[in-house]
Amino acid sequence: MFDQVFGNYLVNTGYLSEEEFKDVLADKDKARVKLGVIAVTEKLMSSEQADEVNRLQAMMDKRFGDIAIEKGYLTDDQVGRLLKKQGNSYMIFVQTLLDKNLMSLDEVDTMLKHFQSVEGFSDSEMDDLVSGDVDRTIALYLPDSDELGTKHCGIAIRTFLRLIDSEAYVSKAHAVSEVKVDNFAFQTLVGNPKIHAGFAGEDKALLNIAGPFGEEDFETVDLDALDAVGEFINCINGMFASDVSNNGIDVDMMPPEFHETPCRISGDKLIIFPIHSKEQTIYFLLSIDSDWKVEDLAEE
Repeated sequence: MFDQVFGNYLVNTGYLSEEEFKDVLADKDKARVKLGVIAVTEKLMSSEQADEVNRLQAMMDKRFGDIAIEKGYLTDDQVGRLLKKQGNSYMIFVQTLLDKNLMSLDEVDTMLKHFQSVEGFSDSEMDDLVSGDVDRTIALYLPDSDELGTKHCGIAIRTFLRLIDSEAYVSKAHAVSEVKVDNFAFQTLVGNPKIHAGFAGEDKALLNIAGPFGEEDFETVDLDALDAVGEFINCINGMFASDVSNNGIDVDMMPPEFHETPCRISGDKLIIFPIHSKEQTIYFLLSIDSDWKVEDLAEE
C-alpha cells in the first residue's frame, strides 16, 4: 500500500510525472529487489557501502549478503531479515524506480524524509508504513479510535484490497459532524454497541466496488449497483460480527440501505476513511455507539 502512497506523493511534488508513475507500477512485477537496495532503505548500510559490495560482487563469485557479512556491514541475522523483505511491495517499487533510472537511492531517501516531515510521522511510524503491513498502516491513519473502530476499519480495508482492488491505498481518516455525498450504501449492526458502516462516493466512484464484487458492468450508480455495494458491506460486517462474537459481543445485522441521490450524513462520532482506487476516491464511513442521520438533499 505504501508504494501507492509514496508514489502519489512523488507525483504531487513534481518529482515524477503521472506517466512515469504509471509506467513504474506497470513494470513492478518484473523487478527483482536487490539486497543492497533493501539494506540501504532499512538504513543498515550506506549507499557507499552497498556500491562497494556491488563492485566486489562483480569480481567475486559470492552473494551480496555473504560479502556484506565478511566486510562487517551486516550480520547473519540482518541478512536473513532482509531476504524476507524482497517481496515487500514498497521495496519492489523502489527497485523499479532505480531500474528505470528515474531516481537514485539517495534521492529516494531524501524524498522519503520530506514525506515524513510533511505528514508528521515518527521514525517508528515510518517503519510501520514501509513494512507493508495493512493493520499497522491503518492504525497510523485513523484518528483516535477505540479498539472496535480499529478492528472494523482493518477488516474493511483488508477486504477491499483482497476482493476489490489490490492496488488501492488509503489516506488519513478524519472525524466529522457531517458529509455530503452523491450516493451511499450502508448497514446498521444492532447490539451493544450499535454500529453504522458503509461506503459513499461522488459521481461514479462506487462503481469501483459494484463492478468487481457484483461481477457486472454497471453504467451508473443505480439501485442495482448499490445493491452490489450493500452485499460487499454485508460481507465485511459478517466477518466483523463473527470476530467480535469471540469476545462476547453480539450484534445483529440489519438489511443494507441505499441512497442513489445526493444526501447528507451527520452524526456525533462519524469517521471518514478515504480509499483511493483507480483514480477515484471512495469513503468508508463508520460510526460506533452513536446514531447517524441520512437526509436526502434532493428534497431540500
